[in-house]
This record gives sequence, structure tokens and C-alpha cells, in this order.
Amino acid sequence: MLGKYLLLLLSLAILSPVPLVAQDNARAPGYVFSVTVSTQQQLDVVLNRAEDLRELFDPDEHGKIAIVLHGDELQLFQKNNYLSNQSVVERARLLDRDNIIDIKACQTMMRTLEIEQNELPSFIEQVPFAPAEIERLQQQQGFTRL
Repeated sequence: MLGKYLLLLLSLAILSPVPLVAQDNARAPGYVFSVTVSTQQQLDVVLNRAEDLRELFDPDEHGKIAIVLHGDELQLFQKNNYLSNQSVVERARLLDRDNIIDIKACQTMMRTLEIEQNELPSFIEQVPFAPAEIERLQQQQGFTRL
């Protein structure tokens, strides 16, 4: 059933085309999503689906969900855009707090979008380069890329 919800989450966001990497161990360390969306509504759909998993998803049993943001959606999290995007930012904060998701922001894209490091909320982990972080999660921590 969890797989069905993960696929639903993926189908409603614009995701980079990636292969599914099989896991050898019985319990997957986690899943990593490469997400680039353009609007608050698209990001809201991704977070709504992740929120739906809250009732069904046990990170201790299934691993963690890492969402690596590396597109225009990063602007939605800028502090100066908080009032207009408050609901989506707070939803992401709660999902992170409840260990449902772990949000990561690509600093390379942040520079492209002229977003300073102190402009994003502290619950978002900043990583130097999204593709390298995704590869690190796969290679070093055994995450499955979806």
C-alpha cells in the first residue's frame, strides 16, 4: 500500500526522469525524490501527498523520504515570500518535524536564482549540488531514487 502512495506522490509532481534503484536489504534506508516544480500549487500537491503518508508511513520501518529541491520552487521558501506561501512552508516544516520528509535545497540553483543562504528556513538543509547529493544518498546511504 505504501508503494501505491509513493507512486501517487511522484505522479503528481514534475520529477526528473530517473531509474529505480533496487535495494538488497529488507528495509530500505529511504527514498530520494528529485523535485522541480514551478508553482505553489504544484509544490502543494507534492506536500499534500507526503502529508497523506503520515498516517501510513513509519520512517523506522520504511526509511526516510528526502526531497531534493532544485528549481523555481526554492523561491517559494524565501523569507520575503513567506506571507504569500505560508501554508506550503508551514506544511513542509511540519512534515520535516514529524520525520516524514527531509527537504534539501540545491545551493547551485539558489545562486542561479539569487537566493542567499539565510533567506531559506532553517529546517531546509542546503546542499552544494542537487545531483551530487542524490548520488551521495544512493551510494553512501543506500537510498532508492524515485
